[in-house]
Amino acid sequence: MNFLFDLYGTLADIKTDEELQSLWFGFAWLLGESDVKKVKDEYHEICKEYADARAHKFVEFDLLNVFEKMLENRGASKAKAKELAREFRLLSRQKLRLFPYVVEILKGLKERGAGVYLVSNAQSCFTLDELDELGIKPLFDGILISSDAGVKKPCAEIFEIAFEKFSLKREECFYVGNDLHDDVLGASEAGLKTVYIETEQSGKYPDLCVSADYIVATHEEMKELLFKLSEAK
Repeated sequence: MNFLFDLYGTLADIKTDEELQSLWFGFAWLLGESDVKKVKDEYHEICKEYADARAHKFVEFDLLNVFEKMLENRGASKAKAKELAREFRLLSRQKLRLFPYVVEILKGLKERGAGVYLVSNAQSCFTLDELDELGIKPLFDGILISSDAGVKKPCAEIFEIAFEKFSLKREECFYVGNDLHDDVLGASEAGLKTVYIETEQSGKYPDLCVSADYIVATHEEMKELLFKLSEAK
């Protein structure tokens, strides 16, 4: 059996705020600029350009390109883009920690012979560092991030990419997430069984008619359920 996980809001409790004045003052300083509003407007304009160039709303662009473009506009080396992205994320981030039982869940599933994968809407330029920071990167048998896939949940294509990339059979996979629209709807349409947990980061969709195959209230319940599913014949 294989378990594919969402990251933010499911395994990791995170809070970011890109409206923080301190973020934009710090980001402008890193770029050697004194006009903070100009830098903020430039960032959002470039993001919009990349987003508008996508074929449909579930196609994902790589935010690293935005940082490269901002450096290029100043005649600076694009090689510094990853470092700039890392600093941007740290300036915007207010909280990052694992939910209880997460390490125990991931390690326990692997000990039971299950495959453990990450398939998440995120940006590699932020997320790979944060997986290292959280200490869980080595616990996954494979990682697929939407900015690398070029498409994001709830589009079923991201799951199809994961099946091919990791040589998985959909009927042998569960998807675990905290969002009824992106996670449960998307994974269900791709033919996966789903496990849903509501957290602070879960979206609210009063008009969405979709239900997960399994619902858990806590990460302790998640641990017990996933261990049971991993041992089912």
